Amino acid sequence: MMKNNYFLSLAPWRLIGFCITFCVLIVGLANADDDKWRHTFAPIEFAVDDDGNGWRRKSFNWWDVEPEAENPSAYYDSVLYSEIAPRLHEITQTSNRVNVKVIGKSAGGRDLYLAIVAAPGDEGRFGHYRKLRWLMIKDPEKAQQLIAQYDDFKVPVFINASIHGDEYPGTDAAMRLIETLAYEHSEAVQTVLDHMILLVNVCQNPDGRVMGTRGNGKGFDINRDFLTQSQPESRATAGVIAKWNPMISLDLHGFINPMLIEPCTPPHNPNYEYDLYLTWAYEQALAMRDELFSQTDETEVIIPYLSSGFGWDDWPPIYAAMYPMLHGSYGHTLETPHRDKRGVDAHYAAVWGALKFIVQHKKEMINDQIEVYRRGFLNLPQVRIPEYLLDETQFEQFNALTIQKFPAAYLIAADAPLQLSAHQAANLIDFLLFNGVQVDKTAKAIWHDGDRYPKGTYVVWMDQPKRAMANAILEDGMDLSNIEGLAFYSPPSAWSHPLLWGVNRTVVKEDIDIRTRPVFKAKKPMGTMALGSGDYFAYLPTTIAAFKATNDLMAQGVTVYRASEKFEDKGRTFGVGTFLIHPKKWKPTWKLIKQYALDVFPVTKLPAKAILVTHQRIAVYGDEGVRHCLDELGFDYDEVTSDALNDGVIPGYDVFINRDLRWTSLDDNGRASFAAWFAAGGDYVGLGYRGSAIDFANDAGITDVDYGEISGDGIVKVDYMPQYSVAAGFRAQGYAFVYRSVWFTKWPEAAKKSAYIQNGPFLVAGFWPDWQNSGADGMPVVLHTENSDSSVQDTVLIGIDPTFCGHPRNTFRIVGNAIFSGLD
Repeated sequence: MMKNNYFLSLAPWRLIGFCITFCVLIVGLANADDDKWRHTFAPIEFAVDDDGNGWRRKSFNWWDVEPEAENPSAYYDSVLYSEIAPRLHEITQTSNRVNVKVIGKSAGGRDLYLAIVAAPGDEGRFGHYRKLRWLMIKDPEKAQQLIAQYDDFKVPVFINASIHGDEYPGTDAAMRLIETLAYEHSEAVQTVLDHMILLVNVCQNPDGRVMGTRGNGKGFDINRDFLTQSQPESRATAGVIAKWNPMISLDLHGFINPMLIEPCTPPHNPNYEYDLYLTWAYEQALAMRDELFSQTDETEVIIPYLSSGFGWDDWPPIYAAMYPMLHGSYGHTLETPHRDKRGVDAHYAAVWGALKFIVQHKKEMINDQIEVYRRGFLNLPQVRIPEYLLDETQFEQFNALTIQKFPAAYLIAADAPLQLSAHQAANLIDFLLFNGVQVDKTAKAIWHDGDRYPKGTYVVWMDQPKRAMANAILEDGMDLSNIEGLAFYSPPSAWSHPLLWGVNRTVVKEDIDIRTRPVFKAKKPMGTMALGSGDYFAYLPTTIAAFKATNDLMAQGVTVYRASEKFEDKGRTFGVGTFLIHPKKWKPTWKLIKQYALDVFPVTKLPAKAILVTHQRIAVYGDEGVRHCLDELGFDYDEVTSDALNDGVIPGYDVFINRDLRWTSLDDNGRASFAAWFAAGGDYVGLGYRGSAIDFANDAGITDVDYGEISGDGIVKVDYMPQYSVAAGFRAQGYAFVYRSVWFTKWPEAAKKSAYIQNGPFLVAGFWPDWQNSGADGMPVVLHTENSDSSVQDTVLIGIDPTFCGHPRNTFRIVGNAIFSGLD
């Protein structure tokens, strides 16, 4: 180690801090107050929507649930969501093996139940497991020695049920398993309880189960959200996993026939220790298969590792089975083959097969999970998949891709000038901490590669047990475009949080000798008031908080202006898009500083070309990512359907945001309604997915552009033009996410080209075959035009994907700017 600390040698001190925050004794976790289980890096709100897709309790008792209209399975008598809590409560009252925690709430406000199943008395003791879990992080080598000495330690097994709401059998199988372990006294049950602590997330998606939908109450697929955690369900589950570090994680899905049991096809994410994972995941899959055959009439299974070359991969750790693998867990997705009761039987049998396998191999499996932490703690190299496992499959596994070259550390400054937004830096640090990553900060200012980093700069050392999680969040990613025939189950193939959240971070490739100490929460952004006096107060559009504040102030009747040109005041230069208020009282200004932590500047007079910002009535034809973006920015909006647009609702709005509606999807009445609306000045924001919204604008006659289409997804380097209002508040060089997105090859002469794909090697990471010959480099990806037939009608075409699954938070501001730019 080339670093030192204040009090003790660095490694023990940092590891103790890590343990205190994320690996506190399991006895404490088991008995923690509900609030201590909940995610803290961002507040969430729970609401009942107009369709009644909300929920409430009769009382403060978690088991006292008021029934509501539900959409159960059409194929068997599935357990209703409203029946789960009373049944769990009855179990806790009649069995001393089960305890239930409410670990959070769904997007619709419904409780998430974690059933902890253990032998009587073990919840407060856990045999030698208490000491083992401490040592796994503090001293992995001693932990490995401990398991060689004792047999009575217990390992945590996490079971996640029905993350897709209309895949009902998972929750029913989970309830059956809980009841079996709660009441039966067979040797098999007692053996399981002797060796394991089961953590059962009984219904991962209450909203979807009630409504009969795949997604939650906000329309999100929770099984794509584990590395974003934009939704309360994924946040609650991630919190459980980060704290318990389960040895096994089973995610119960449907429906694939024959039953599918992972491990996966390539490519395999290199941040996993895949040799250790596959050693046990493969054998456990066979054990689950055998138990399935033994208990049911099933005679076939699909194990993707054996059955396919591509298409069912574990590359992005966005899934409920893959996210735990970053914590060293052996994760499996199970896809039951049947929608009826046989689907419940299949899940139950497969899970039971996993439990029996754990009983037989517990010591060896936990030893290898600890080895994951030991490799990270000691900065040991990874190991390729063993040849004997490669010989089991006929398909190429791209073994070289399973090896990661970890840097020594990452540096992340907390504030300006190194950060454009202290808010986003703080969000990232809290995200790392919440997910079990140790973060330090510098004891004094340091220099690295000629740059000065102030005291308090965050340092994420990579010689830590959770280096897999740390690197998966902080790295750029990898360009996989040259792998012939590669196909992913689902995007994204790249997700770098710093690049897509707008956080400046530095990769430290070699050891550096600096003094650091652990931090347990991010430095809270603090608003400031610059020196000076004036009748107006300005703040910059560099943060999501600035947009949320603007919409909040307008809702309270505060007059807000937006600069349409750069201006100077008392020696300060303010860019396009700067917001200004002229409050009659001090309270709005204080709110900007105190509540939204914004830097506020007194301005003597209103700029000559300041535009009054008015409330925009927004119609949206989009997906959950678009809606989440608008929610985060604080905009009110209405979702509209093609039927509603054909019925002529568009005149009631000022702005139409379109992700994938085609002009040809409208009937004559709908097209005529839009034509009149555009002529009257209706503003249009078209997003680039598959070019549908771009074609809409062309066909409607409000612009005339041509474009090229991106065939994959990834992170690209972008040159932003902050002198134009749509790119206001952005730094000149940045990044964006693309997924089936577009770049423009022809545009109106008067169009403002607000962002370009950079010249040269522009793909940072992802999968975009032959991107080098695409012709996209140097081409615009964001256009802003004014309709020549209507001087008040604005069209903004955004070729990138600024809202993909709620993840690329930094480009949310492009959408906010586009909405306000129609006022210029």
